[in-house]
Amino acid sequence: MVKSMSRVFLKLAVALVTFTIGVSITAIYRVYGLPDAILPEVVKFDQRFSCFPGLSVRVLKSTAQIEFFPAPALSARMRFEKGWYSRHLVAMNELPLPALANEDESYRFLWLRSFHRPVAIHVWRAGDRHFLVLKRLNGRGGYAPGTSDLYWARSLSENDWDAFMLHLEHSAYWLMPAEDDRMLEDGAQWILEGYRDGRYHVVDRQSPGSGAYRDACMYLLRQSGLLAEIPANEVY
Repeated sequence: MVKSMSRVFLKLAVALVTFTIGVSITAIYRVYGLPDAILPEVVKFDQRFSCFPGLSVRVLKSTAQIEFFPAPALSARMRFEKGWYSRHLVAMNELPLPALANEDESYRFLWLRSFHRPVAIHVWRAGDRHFLVLKRLNGRGGYAPGTSDLYWARSLSENDWDAFMLHLEHSAYWLMPAEDDRMLEDGAQWILEGYRDGRYHVVDRQSPGSGAYRDACMYLLRQSGLLAEIPANEVY
């Protein structure tokens, strides 16, 4: 009787272990046997329906280009402020966008806050590769530029680039006038240059409020990683 009961318990134990292993294998198969999850992607904008060329002006691409902010693209006020903006770009060892022969399409955001360090974020496309360079000076945007304080570069994914293109289209960037009538005693200049297919455009806004243009510039600031170390009250 005792031996008979022992055999019964042994068979039950073996059956329980077999069942547990079977359930585990089935669960593992269900988890790992499924196809990879399809992650959402940024919808690529069809360039045929872009607002480009808009108000852009034709500027010859040439390594001999030495002029920042080509005059035909500027408003009267920006012609006056061109020297101020250019001094900061020179201090950053930047070049005019049309002088960059290896870039098929490029954009540069120059952020000049009156009392904080000047920043430039340059993004560009070369074939199917995309890049971002961040530069910062230790001066003040409304005063002397100072010298280099921060420099780093990284590649951008195609999704990152396409997301920025969508921001530009949402803001109708290529159709925006070079400047508006907003004037503040103190603030920051948000200057975004673009060069594409031999055409140049620049938009300059002073401490823009909420809106698609600010969103486009903020996207570049986020991609640069700089916002992680800037207090909210210094983003103006």
